[in-house]
Amino acid sequence: MRELDLEWREGERLLLLGPSGAGKSTLALCLDGVIPHSLEAHWESGRVTVEGRDTRTSGLSELARTVGVLFQDPETQLVMLETDDEIAFGLENLGVPREEMHGRVAAARAATGLGPDTPRLLERLSGGTKQRVALASLLAMAPRGLVLDEPTANLDPRGASEVLAAFAALCADRERSFLLVEHRLDLVLGLVDRVAVLGDDGRLALDADPETAFMREAETLERLGVWSPELARLALLLGSNELPRDVAGAARLLVERWPRDTAIASPGPRMGSVVVAARDVAYRYRQSDRDAVSGVSLDVRAGEIVALVGANGAGKSTLGLLLAGALAPARGAVAVGGRPLRGVDPARVAYVFQYPERGFLAATVREEIALAARGTASRDPDELLERSGLARLAEANPHSLSHGEKRRLSVASALVSRPDVLILDEPTFGQDLRHTRELVALLDEERSAGRAILLITHDLSLVADVADRTIAMADGRARFDGAPAALFARPDVLARCSLAPPPVAEAFALAHERDPAMPQLVGLRSARLVLAGGSLPRPRAALPPPTTPGSRPAPPTRARA
Repeated sequence: MRELDLEWREGERLLLLGPSGAGKSTLALCLDGVIPHSLEAHWESGRVTVEGRDTRTSGLSELARTVGVLFQDPETQLVMLETDDEIAFGLENLGVPREEMHGRVAAARAATGLGPDTPRLLERLSGGTKQRVALASLLAMAPRGLVLDEPTANLDPRGASEVLAAFAALCADRERSFLLVEHRLDLVLGLVDRVAVLGDDGRLALDADPETAFMREAETLERLGVWSPELARLALLLGSNELPRDVAGAARLLVERWPRDTAIASPGPRMGSVVVAARDVAYRYRQSDRDAVSGVSLDVRAGEIVALVGANGAGKSTLGLLLAGALAPARGAVAVGGRPLRGVDPARVAYVFQYPERGFLAATVREEIALAARGTASRDPDELLERSGLARLAEANPHSLSHGEKRRLSVASALVSRPDVLILDEPTFGQDLRHTRELVALLDEERSAGRAILLITHDLSLVADVADRTIAMADGRARFDGAPAALFARPDVLARCSLAPPPVAEAFALAHERDPAMPQLVGLRSARLVLAGGSLPRPRAALPPPTTPGSRPAPPTRARA
């Protein structure tokens, strides 16, 4: 942060935005005194005060009574074995009397929707419920201010909805102040009073009400590489200056403003042959009483992007590791290019981990890419560094990068060997607008080059924009295989797989209900293309998949609408 002047007022719900590495999390750590008391930092000038107390001279325990911070990953915040013990832990450290403690724990549980049916053991909770327990543990300490730093970043759509519903309920209390760093902006659009935006230089670039920030200053946000709500971008695409606060408002704008003479379809290209084939694949982790993946069969073709979606724990990442050869199936088989996976050159299948640092081996960014290129007909590492926005960090240690920078390094390392198959686990996590758009452009190029691409993601807006096909998983099984539009029209599958359609898809669906002449598009990209006078491809004509001796015929391959 640099020359940053910002006030967070009593009872205010402040949304803090900024590109990757702008200093949002650093600011959060300054507010509760973790910087400088627990994390060393070079404090050049200025000061942070909380209710008039300088955070550098106030103790951590004193500040914890005033400001609580909820971080991205619930696993890093939970220290006890049982739910109530976790909620009471901070109170015990503050010396709160036992009789008062019981009342505070009960009130915190009620405020975050942790009912009597919530499992007692933390290890049995979903990610969304764990995050609500972490939030309850903060509420029990009764801080005047709460900082929520990307609280839904590691959660599936259902878990994110649970946490944000708890946040919405808390917002009714105007005696408490909230500072929110969040990327699912459409879900919080109706809850925030003010928007502050940090630039990539660490300075305050914009401070305004939501209407001004997202509608009148949209070009400023675009220039800064900062996300704005999908519904706001849809309104601007329709030529409106009105900020829709919810899906119903966006649907009304669509009915009023969408031109009815737009072309929707044209013939699409044929896909290539099957590159990855899985037949009846199953896998169970040690000390588990159920299969993480059970009886999954799928094909991924050359020039095809397949999105793998579902709740946390549905088996998505495990299936990706099976397809990459990092895990061996207990049953079934995986083939790449028609050959059993164990006989395939590992460089032909590239896997980008959900947590990028798990794959880093070198001391510098440049060496990391060079190591991945060794012994292969590789791309130019310097070109990939430049393209990934990492050229200025070429000599930095990979582990010192921000999460977004680590993610871009892992993608660049995966692509340097020109693999036939690219598997990306949560590729947009931690990425700002600019770098997400660069990733989408890269995926388009790799698809055009004939790469078979599997995206493991919770980002259903990305799915709507780039995926040819979507496989939805629940309980280790593939519950749906088809076009994104077909998935978003199946509420039964969405509920079973803990999914929710992206806001633009919901808005178009509601607009179509009100006016059947409205098209049923699913993403901003398709809406932009149609309004620009282009057309959308019809479902791709899939070539018949080959069969392997001893295997079952592959299920029909469905393509995008």
